[in-house]
Amino acid sequence: MAAPVFIIAASVSAELHQAMIEARGLALTAKNARALAVRAGSKTVGFRAITDFIEELASAIISQSRVINHHAEKLSTQAVTAWHSDNAMAQFRWVEAQKPEYLASISPHINQCDKQLNALNHELQIGLRDLIGQIDESYKHIRTANLIATSSHVEAATAGDFREQLEVIADNIRKTADRIAAHLNRANSLLSQNHRERKIAC
Repeated sequence: MAAPVFIIAASVSAELHQAMIEARGLALTAKNARALAVRAGSKTVGFRAITDFIEELASAIISQSRVINHHAEKLSTQAVTAWHSDNAMAQFRWVEAQKPEYLASISPHINQCDKQLNALNHELQIGLRDLIGQIDESYKHIRTANLIATSSHVEAATAGDFREQLEVIADNIRKTADRIAAHLNRANSLLSQNHRERKIAC
């Protein structure tokens, strides 16, 4: 049985909030990297350029996380409305089965509620699909982070006395990317499973 979408949306929002916190840590790493590059001078010319990419990446991840959170909140609101409509429909069906003498008076309400529920479920399907697409888009940032980490390791190899410090920064970038990816994976898994279950139910 598919979990209520408003619960799924809240869980996704929580995962993306954690991803955003990690991205802010990545922004701090970029500042530390920039300060180190300034101290190292000519030994880290290539790395200095990389720090710009780290900052841009952190900003992009934070921005994307906010967009996904907005979609998740909207989806949650729609899901709560659908849940109320579903409960109302269940009550109507009970009256329909147990009190057929009232059927004529409640039929218009049943039809209206049924139309609203179908429309809401359709919107939820679209919303789930859009959220999955947004998260898929976020994986591009993770791939970029791993490329930056690899480039940072290459630059660190020629940094002389600053090599160890630059390698620590490169490792931090990769580890942060892995943690963000883990949050995205959990969010994606929640959404994909719910989306599949709803398609089967339909």
